[in-house]
Formats: sequence, C-alpha cells, structure tokens
Amino acid sequence: MVKFIPPKKQKSYLAAPKSLLAGARKKLSFLKWVDPFTYVDLFVMPQVKKVSDSEILEFIVNVVFAFVFAAAIYTILGAILQTSTPLVIVYSASMEPTMHRGDVVLLKSANDPIFPERNVTVNYAVGSLSTNNFVKSSYDSSGELSSFVIDNNQIDYKKDGPIVVYSAYNPLYPAYDGKQIIHRAIVQINATDGEFILTKGDNSATNKRFDQELGLTLYPSAVKNLQGQVVVSVPLLGCIKLWLVDDFSSIISKGHLPSDFEGIC
Repeated sequence: MVKFIPPKKQKSYLAAPKSLLAGARKKLSFLKWVDPFTYVDLFVMPQVKKVSDSEILEFIVNVVFAFVFAAAIYTILGAILQTSTPLVIVYSASMEPTMHRGDVVLLKSANDPIFPERNVTVNYAVGSLSTNNFVKSSYDSSGELSSFVIDNNQIDYKKDGPIVVYSAYNPLYPAYDGKQIIHRAIVQINATDGEFILTKGDNSATNKRFDQELGLTLYPSAVKNLQGQVVVSVPLLGCIKLWLVDDFSSIISKGHLPSDFEGIC
C-alpha cells in the first residue's frame, strides 16, 4: 500500500509585497478627497453625460471643473488650518532624510507657540539685527553646527524643533530673496520687538550652518511672518508637478535636469 503525500504548498514571494501595497493603498485612500477629479467624477460628469456623449466636451469640463474644485479645496483647507498656503511642495534635498524633493506638505497656522521647549529671552530688538551680532556658533570636526550661544545661554543643536515654511529675505542675493523655504526651527528668541526663530535644514551634507548664517535670510525669521508649521507630509505626491513644470523647464532652458534632481524627483 502506498501512502499518498500531498505536495507542499509553494511559498509565494509576491504575497508580502502585494499585501504591503494593499495596506498602503488602504491607508492612503483618504487622499482621494483632496483630489479635485474625485468631485468632478461624483457631481459633474454624471450631469454632462446626460446631455452629451462628446468626448471633447467631457475632457474640457473635466479640466475646467478640476481647477474649480482644486481652488475650492485649497481655500477650504486654508480656512480650516488658518493659513494662506495650506499645501506646499518640497523643492530641494535640504531636509533629507526627514523630507525629500517632491513631497507634498500640509501646513497649519504658525500663530501657536513655535518652540516652547527651547527658547531664550533677550532685552533688545533682533528683527533687524544680523545674527553675527548676538549669536556665537560652534561646529564639530565635520563642520556641522553643534551648539550656539545667545546672551550666555548655550543651546545644543538638535533636530527636534517644528518644521516651518517662511519666505527668505536677502536683497543682496536675488536668487534667495522671496524664495519659499521649508526648514526646521532650532531656537525661538523672545525679543523686545517680538518672537523670532533661527532655522536650519536637516541635511547635514548640504546645510551645515543655520539659515541666518548661510545668508538665506539676513535676520532672524519673525514668527508672525511664517507661512505655516508642517503638520504632515505625503511622500513624492508633488513629483508630477515638478516633472511637468520645474524639471521640464530646466531641460528646455538649461539643457539638463535641475542640480538637486535625485531619484525619481
């Protein structure tokens, strides 16, 4: 008598990746509600199809109402989060590995206390004062910022402050002036003329010094002028915009991709 032994079930090496992908899609399914085409498909296209079967008309309506809903979503988000710029795209590698080029960032109001855990109080105005006049920085052997002193208060540099968005101010360097910067607050300064912060990118390879010392902005950044604080970032969602606008224009005008192009973005 021969005993039948069923064959062993073959292990699927694709099961785990498929499961992870399905899980990621489920977790990110909420993103469809910030996609303007979702609302076009739900509310506009059914009405259009009732009166016409023209593909050209459907395409035009799709594009026009997508812009309308996109503007509406942006405005509503801004009202809820109390900021005029609720969504921004990371354009450089200065915040790696925390954020990467192409990430889309959701912002909230910067009116709340920026950095209550690490702040210093000074009895003078700093809004129009260069940091060279009141901040003494120390650097490690690799040239990376390690600590700084403000009015005898020594502060160790740590990457645990809130990430903020501000407009650079440096008329001496037009390439910087007015540029939108997404960097981390490293200290809050409570001065006689208001609340200010010093900022720095997380990428130690490209941003060894803090912004006010690098020249991205001439003076400490006023909290009241910040565009917002980062709530959450969605990886690589802004790559399409970079490909179609920033990267494409660089290829046309310069004949090569932007210097900060990395990976997919």
